[in-house]
Amino acid sequence: MKLYKIGVIGGGAIAQACHIPGYLKSGKCELTAIADPCEKSLQQVQQAGFIFKKKYADYRKMLAENKFDAVSICTPNKFHKDAAIAAIRNGADVLLEKPIATSVEDGEAIVAEAKKYKARVMVAFSHRFNEHYDVVRKELQKGSIGNLYMARIRFAHSGPFPGWAKTDWFYSPNVAGGGALLDMGIHAFDLIQWFMGHITALMAKTATLRKKIDVDDNAVIICEFGNKALGYIEVGWTSPAGFVGVELMGDNGCIFIDYLADKTTMIRGVTTPSGKTKKKTTVLYEKSKEPLWARQMKYFISMIGKKQPFAVGLEEGLLSLKAACASYKSSRTGKRITIR
Repeated sequence: MKLYKIGVIGGGAIAQACHIPGYLKSGKCELTAIADPCEKSLQQVQQAGFIFKKKYADYRKMLAENKFDAVSICTPNKFHKDAAIAAIRNGADVLLEKPIATSVEDGEAIVAEAKKYKARVMVAFSHRFNEHYDVVRKELQKGSIGNLYMARIRFAHSGPFPGWAKTDWFYSPNVAGGGALLDMGIHAFDLIQWFMGHITALMAKTATLRKKIDVDDNAVIICEFGNKALGYIEVGWTSPAGFVGVELMGDNGCIFIDYLADKTTMIRGVTTPSGKTKKKTTVLYEKSKEPLWARQMKYFISMIGKKQPFAVGLEEGLLSLKAACASYKSSRTGKRITIR
């Protein structure tokens, strides 16, 4: 069986925890080459048991000397644009980590280059591959809770460093481009628009409440979807505990996706001003069988070399980036920002 030739740009935490293990486990991929200017990262990759045929300090040299079937972009955010465009020009299918860039202009540049080269680029919005959402989407399509009018998302943990990220680049404004809002909020923006449609306007407040860092460690965003629906997003890097997940409210009920309990429930019924309620609770799904990163990688590998577009691509990546950048603008100015 011919193996797919895989290139990886950036050998940090997400490459080691998600991308490289996914390629290796599939049995369909050859770890052809990896590039990272940090020798320590390349050593960590090798020490983790991931043996690439070639190692480079410069991804441009790697792309010039090899022809790949697929390339993963796992660099810090600042470098996504240039690395993605270089991989697109190589002719490979591309798996681009989120956010696709740190500015709308850079995101649009990637989109333009992909169109020019007719490239296939998937954005690593891994939450879409959570097993729970397979069930949730089916219930929404059936109209089980009616038309959606409200969504709530809370994604929070104690922060990427120390403990997960290999360095503290997440806390550098120049390299990361933002804090918790850009890191975790980007997933929330993708999910909320997947369920509710495009965000038409928003108001946001970012803050650095606890960590001694130069980027935001918490953010709250109120989203508008035309004049028929609203959404609320909270993200943070200072949360030792608390709810993590998604709540979707429709005219006839709600669906509650509890990440920590690994359980999704649907509640339908009536709540009155008197406090009397009549409700029926149904467990839709619980106890996931496979991690979302593993499912994401399986899907990407299954689509390498195909003609059809990826389920989540640059259009979705740009939509979420626009929402994130608008949120920072709203927080700076104190104004409601319209998104077109």
